[in-house]
Amino acid sequence: MTGHRRRIYPSRVPMLSVVLLSSMLLAGCATSGSAPNQANHEAADAYTQLGVAYLERGNLVRALSALERALEIDSRNAEALQALALVYQQQSENELASQYFQQAVQSAPSFTRARNNYAAFLYQQGHYNAACEQLETASQDAQYTNRAQLFTNLGQCYLAVDKIEEARKRLQRAVSIDPRGPRGYLLLAELEVSQGNYGQAWEPLQSYLQLAGQDPVALEMAVDIAHARGDHAAAANYQRLLNID
Repeated sequence: MTGHRRRIYPSRVPMLSVVLLSSMLLAGCATSGSAPNQANHEAADAYTQLGVAYLERGNLVRALSALERALEIDSRNAEALQALALVYQQQSENELASQYFQQAVQSAPSFTRARNNYAAFLYQQGHYNAACEQLETASQDAQYTNRAQLFTNLGQCYLAVDKIEEARKRLQRAVSIDPRGPRGYLLLAELEVSQGNYGQAWEPLQSYLQLAGQDPVALEMAVDIAHARGDHAAAANYQRLLNID
């Protein structure tokens, strides 16, 4: 609208939180000939689960010790490799974190959770194209529980490299998979506002407000969008809510 100052809303929503919980299933009974190897796998899995438990509690020293023990038993245990990467990431040992994330996805290419966590790490480091590549691969896993969040992350990744149409498609895919996930709607609204598409931004923003509540970022955006659409009464209502908060 004439006289309205167009604002850019850099996303304040972080990448998907790292998923720490182990989803390993110990193998069933083994034949006598494979018993020693089976015992090693179970021991490595047990140490890995212990390490993840320590990591979740923030005890990085004990997590590191348990995960290193797991990898002494089974150097290709992908769960232990990616958990160790997360430990090093929290310790700001970024080269080691990158090394172990790479080993995890190389050891188990279908380990979608590790790819997601690796992508989050890459994004945090500013390696947006590399993060997008990992998420594109991860998004092909149709059985992954958090697939909608993967597409949301992928949309945010494409926004970071100014691939607007790719971002829009991934975010629309995210909300179609999980219409109850608020984050995708907020990012869609931010995308459309950044392009001056205030009409297209209104509906996803309303969905976000209904699902997530009236946080200041969304309310500020609602005020600006309402003014841009000429709905100054709605803008005033949202401004009042913003002032109350």
